[in-house]
Amino acid sequence: MTPYRLTLDPPLEAFRPEVEHALQFVDDCYGLVRTSDAATTLHYGATATAGSVHIRPVLLPDGIRIAGDGIHPRLDAIACLCPPGKGLLPDGNDLDYDAIGLIFLLLSRLEERVHPALDRYERFPITAALLQPEAGRLYPWADRAAHDIAAALTGTRSPAPQTRYQVKFTHDVDRLKGYHRPFDPLRASAGDILRRGAGLAQSLARLKTAYLGGEPFWCARRMMDLSERHGIVSHFYFMGPSKHPMDSPYVLSMRSTLRRLIGEIKARGHVCGYHPGFMTARNPAEWQRQRCGLEEAAGIEVREGRQHVLRYDAAVTPRIWSDAGMELDCTPAYPEVVGFRTGTCRPARAFDLVARTTLPLRQISTPVMEFGLFGGKYRDLDDDTAAADANWARDLCRTYGGTYTLLFHTSLREPRLWNWFDRVLRDAVQPG
Repeated sequence: MTPYRLTLDPPLEAFRPEVEHALQFVDDCYGLVRTSDAATTLHYGATATAGSVHIRPVLLPDGIRIAGDGIHPRLDAIACLCPPGKGLLPDGNDLDYDAIGLIFLLLSRLEERVHPALDRYERFPITAALLQPEAGRLYPWADRAAHDIAAALTGTRSPAPQTRYQVKFTHDVDRLKGYHRPFDPLRASAGDILRRGAGLAQSLARLKTAYLGGEPFWCARRMMDLSERHGIVSHFYFMGPSKHPMDSPYVLSMRSTLRRLIGEIKARGHVCGYHPGFMTARNPAEWQRQRCGLEEAAGIEVREGRQHVLRYDAAVTPRIWSDAGMELDCTPAYPEVVGFRTGTCRPARAFDLVARTTLPLRQISTPVMEFGLFGGKYRDLDDDTAAADANWARDLCRTYGGTYTLLFHTSLREPRLWNWFDRVLRDAVQPG
């Protein structure tokens, strides 16, 4: 491990928890360690100290406000800091930018706190992000910054990451059978005929798929077959008991089917996790109630998962997950783009913006999600363009030793999606 000593300008001491959170990420990624007597010094301040690796602060102190309820972004101030060169982003191959501030801003999701521009699901949209994507792709800038800091401290142009590339194939179980509630397919079938002018054959086909399609076993078995064929593991994330119209009530109404499915998943060596419902992201009591209900109904313990509809509050949700003893949260993602919402392709420790402390919980961006690529809700790409975007994310995960995380919802039966994921997974597991 490479030791180094950290020094700060006096005005930055008030922000030591935020600085140390960013550097803990660098240490974890590259095997560095901070000591008080190391020969190498990293100085974060306005002026360099003799012989030190110097990073000039830009985000701090003007971009963050300290209050009684933790830290808040000064959005107007931060918005002026993003152009490349002597700001928050690199411009060239040197360290003449605020790499520490950039890492903290992205990992903590500070810019999302109490942001006024939310979408219809009350989510922070990519259009409000300070760092915008290019051609539908969002680069992992925190990984680039960590690499640059490690290179400067070790004197190595290409420091080797301590993390290792792997593939994580995840499945949100938004519904268990071919419907949320037993009469839903009948209503939809009637709507096909009365409102959309569909023929009787199309209406009957909908009913056959919903009631006689073999769900949830047809899809889950095929997903496990797909994963096993490529030598990876499927991670199924199940909802808890909820009657909210945006959630599926299968824990309440299909308990025996749920237990059978989970038993089969576990017997084949795959993973079961938690998919907290629509109203849980800001409500710790409801989050915990649903989690306990799932564990009791299914006879499992869950330690990883993803929030339903990607609903997330940067000041609340990480603390809920961490206090509950969860190990990994795959929620951070932008459905509008392929890329890395937390600025990194690696699992990274979450930060509590209220208590201003690093949490045990790790979070990871999910860069590739089928509903963000196909179907037209966000985009509707052709297969080759979507595969190129996915492989771009995969290559960055290989470069930085990241976890290439993909989301494929259950109950999706389109042959195009199955063929596309088979292709992308084949590319993902081939030697780089």
